[in-house]
Amino acid sequence: MKHKQLIKIHIATTVIAALTIANFFTFSLIAEIIGDADFIKQVKTVILYCLPVLIIAMPLLALSGKRLAGKSINPLVLQKQKRMKFVAINGLLLISLAIYLYYHANFKTIDTTFFTVQGIELLLGAVNLSLIGLNIRAGLRLSYKKFK
Repeated sequence: MKHKQLIKIHIATTVIAALTIANFFTFSLIAEIIGDADFIKQVKTVILYCLPVLIIAMPLLALSGKRLAGKSINPLVLQKQKRMKFVAINGLLLISLAIYLYYHANFKTIDTTFFTVQGIELLLGAVNLSLIGLNIRAGLRLSYKKFK
């Protein structure tokens, strides 16, 4: 695969992943603030149905990033790779939590357990958004150095 194509894939998957996570986070937070059970169920259902987008985007993001990084020892590249390990672990937890929250909202009651798990999901989602944001900033710095 050509380098320019790889960069385009990396940028596209980064945007898709970041926007998907940001939307999941935002709508979950809005649902919590509003507190309407039907809206919470709708949000959790939409998140569940949209999970495949993230499940496809994140590995493509990681793979394209690894290919672009190659054997680089650039500190920015090494930091990005280290952060992606945490993003991946958090991502697996977030997928599990999203499935659990969907099930709990739709087939059980929205209770203290639900809100506790929702709080954990929001915390992990904020961490992932922050880490991805730091990686985007590092990627922009790397591309600026490359084209300077």
